[in-house]
Amino acid sequence: MLPTNFIDKWFIELANGLDGYGMIIFVLLTCSIAAALSALIGVERYRKGENAGIRTHALLAVGCSFFMTISMWAIRIPDPDVKLDVSRIAAATVSGVGFLGAGVIIKDKFTVKGLSTATTIWICSAIGLATGSGFVVEAIVATLVTVLVVFIRNQIIVGIDRRAPHVIVEADDNVEIVDVINETCAKNTMNLRNIDFIDISNGKITVKAYFPYHSNKLLLQFFTMELKKVQGIRNTEIVMKRNKSFWQGPHES
Repeated sequence: MLPTNFIDKWFIELANGLDGYGMIIFVLLTCSIAAALSALIGVERYRKGENAGIRTHALLAVGCSFFMTISMWAIRIPDPDVKLDVSRIAAATVSGVGFLGAGVIIKDKFTVKGLSTATTIWICSAIGLATGSGFVVEAIVATLVTVLVVFIRNQIIVGIDRRAPHVIVEADDNVEIVDVINETCAKNTMNLRNIDFIDISNGKITVKAYFPYHSNKLLLQFFTMELKKVQGIRNTEIVMKRNKSFWQGPHES
């Protein structure tokens, strides 16, 4: 299916024009656009301190864009009886990027890290393939949607966590509080949503440990009792900000 909007048509015509030099300009523009779009996504990963940041996302998109251009334009056979499958390189690229994404997923003790980065890498490959085939407008739209999702994700999570049951934990600053909380949850098969650092001052550290919405107060009381057995834990406080009509059900304490 050929592009129908003006910009995409211009790119396709450019690839076929200028006495063969149009392809050079086409590759230059599409690879640059793919790099710029994917770099926007990589910015958020870079801000999070992930290993796969701006450069990784940008270079990945450039490679995918060039692969797609080669697949569509480099092999020209004038014989109408010869059918070329231009999707073969794209399919192989998607599979290869899947292995690259798997490489950034790390299991760290009781948590799994890198899932979001693997997803953004996968999306950047799609953006590169789209630009390399001349679908520049569609690639821009996909980038805008992705950037919107990754940048507002934290705000959404914070808004959700504010109403989730959580425990405020105060401990000495020499306590590995994150490891203690994770180990306590793992030992008692409790699900943990997130941990936020609230304050580090005056020789103490304060964090919030968020739990799933269905967690009841009895379960959290058991969690705090287990924490208090650890040397260096100063204080714990259970917070249950729940809407009664929303929380009625089998998990209500």
